[in-house]
Amino acid sequence: MLLIGVFANRNWILGNWLKEVNQRAPRIFSVVWVPTIFAGKRWFEKYIPKFLPKRQAYFFSYLTIFEKYFNNNVSKYSNNSIVLYPHNEPELGSLVHQAQILNNAHAVYFFCSDDANALVSSGLIESKVRIALCAVDVDCVPNKYTERSKNMVVLASRYGPRKGLDILPEIVKSRPNLNFVALGRGWENFLEFSNLSNQVNFKYIELSKESRNKYFSEAKIFLSLSNLEGGPVPLIEAMSMGVYPIATKTGFAPDLINSKKSGILIQVNPEISQVLSALDDALSIEPVNTAGHLTWDRITTMMISDLYEITNQNNSI
Repeated sequence: MLLIGVFANRNWILGNWLKEVNQRAPRIFSVVWVPTIFAGKRWFEKYIPKFLPKRQAYFFSYLTIFEKYFNNNVSKYSNNSIVLYPHNEPELGSLVHQAQILNNAHAVYFFCSDDANALVSSGLIESKVRIALCAVDVDCVPNKYTERSKNMVVLASRYGPRKGLDILPEIVKSRPNLNFVALGRGWENFLEFSNLSNQVNFKYIELSKESRNKYFSEAKIFLSLSNLEGGPVPLIEAMSMGVYPIATKTGFAPDLINSKKSGILIQVNPEISQVLSALDDALSIEPVNTAGHLTWDRITTMMISDLYEITNQNNSI
């Protein structure tokens, strides 16, 4: 029994999903990668669905990829595909349209409950819903030689318009008693434009597994200001390493932060004053890890269970 994964970019976070699962069950999962050089090339992707081998079940990392393959061959992919749903995007179409497409899958793996509830309200069959929540990187481990700072705040993300960083310079300026460390990529233009790098209590470090482990081991507070997320994955990684989270109510943050002990939720596009108040409160709270169960073994078990359901369903026809 083989599960075929179809990706536009194997180095994307969704590509990592299937790499991790494939490591744990190599005899069950077989992966087909769309070469990175052809990612997004419409003329190339147009022909891929015709050549994907026939298998008992399929995994698609994104709704539009599943939709393209399904429309090309309805009988081949109907009710035997698993579709990963990281978060809603305008390019996916209306929620009603998304629900209609996803009802042709066997199961839909959501990063968060809010997206699942929105799709169910728009017509998605509830029995197809799986709240997967993603998983903590296996290499995300505390550095035992690092002492935790009482006043360090860490952020971790690639720079982008949905990361909510426009208010960060004022936050850093308003809390000189805190040391802010931003782990990321692609921040250079933003730092130059905002003069944020001139703040003595701010430091920008390129995000890597090594820098993540070092600063997540050292920081007291993790801060996420995003206005749209499926995760963010750094949130669960920080929580698993004992960092107290402050995060906007997007992605799976509301699934995991359910008390003051587990973290502080702030509104999407928050007022600066709300963030500052949350930072002040967080300094005196010892965190409780509510992300410890989010392992790749859990994801693999979930996928294998669905594979057996698909196989039994096909055998009974």
